[in-house]
Amino acid sequence: MKKFVFKVFVVLALCSLVIGVNLNVIAAPKVVRIGFLNPLSGSNADAGQQDLNAAKLAVEDINNSGGIKSLKAKVELVIEDSTSDAKEAASAAQRLFTTKKVAGALGTGISGLTMPIQPIVERYRIPIVTNSVNDDITSKGYTYTFQVTPKGSQFGETQVNFFKYINDKYKLGLTKAAIVYENSGYGVSTAEGIQTLAQKAGLKVVLYQPYPHGFTDAGPLVTTIKSSGAEILFPVAYTTDAVLIINTMKAMNVSPLIIGGGAGFLWPAISEALGKNVNGLISVASWNWDSKNITEDPNMVAITERYEKKFGGFMTEHAGPSYLGVRLIAEAVDRAHSDDPVKVAAQMRKLSLAKGTIGAFMQPGRVKFEASGWNTTHPVMIQWQDNKPRTVYPEASATRSFDPSFLKK
Repeated sequence: MKKFVFKVFVVLALCSLVIGVNLNVIAAPKVVRIGFLNPLSGSNADAGQQDLNAAKLAVEDINNSGGIKSLKAKVELVIEDSTSDAKEAASAAQRLFTTKKVAGALGTGISGLTMPIQPIVERYRIPIVTNSVNDDITSKGYTYTFQVTPKGSQFGETQVNFFKYINDKYKLGLTKAAIVYENSGYGVSTAEGIQTLAQKAGLKVVLYQPYPHGFTDAGPLVTTIKSSGAEILFPVAYTTDAVLIINTMKAMNVSPLIIGGGAGFLWPAISEALGKNVNGLISVASWNWDSKNITEDPNMVAITERYEKKFGGFMTEHAGPSYLGVRLIAEAVDRAHSDDPVKVAAQMRKLSLAKGTIGAFMQPGRVKFEASGWNTTHPVMIQWQDNKPRTVYPEASATRSFDPSFLKK
């Protein structure tokens, strides 16, 4: 009887082990899905395509390095076009989160599209990494949004500080500023920061003027800029609007010092549109491909080189943080040993990545999210040189010196 009981015990124990192993195999996903939610149609499709290129490269790099090692799983990108319409973006988020099992999501790079999807992100408890810059994104108490880029208000601070630097160094004697901005979440947030800090710096803001995104005639706006007597122009615009404003200013012989507000002043399209005339143009940026945190790390340089080889152009301000966002989600999945979005979000909140890791990809060379979901980072200033945006400020991030030969004396 004792031998029989012992044999039964052994058989049950072995069965339980076999079942346990099988359950573990079943539980571990062969593919981890990361959602991609960005505009691939409409007026912001240019930005969305940059985001998509970077996300695809990130997935490729992750899988070529062994995938999610703790789960022995590959990563797959689930692509959803948010369109360039805020209502459609919300619908796209709802569709993505209810029809696909994703561990996390990337999106969007446009503040006016990101904010409408945040309540949906919160409802479904899906961690989302965004490269949008509006301050409100991480000031409303949302717990599943992770803002990897600087905030719009920081843009203004960096632009004004840089202006003070060149105004003093080159004795320009400029005092009157105009701020023109697209009437969107990104535009308003950035412009407000510029206005506040410009006034604190002693600049007289003689024009504070919004314009509609996608407008087709910049003549009236440029006439207003000229009439204001502005000596410095802080424009906040995406590519099409930026090119239109600059070309109209040239045609009307209006030539204040331009310090761009990021976005359209940083992308390849403006170089294609302006040719060699793009050189000398100055802008703030949430990220740049040649900042010191990149160039000092061969692994980070290799990422930007793979991007350029694969897509035929430098890694853009949108592309860099989007690449980073996918890598961060994958890192959190690996640490969670799970593709459960709630567990992934918990690991996102704990991330502290610095030199020697993918965290070095964002200036000042680290990624660590505050309780609000914002990554403590800062913008940089670029100047177009040799038809590429080169980092010239602040000194801790700069890899090129500012070229003053483009300044009008």
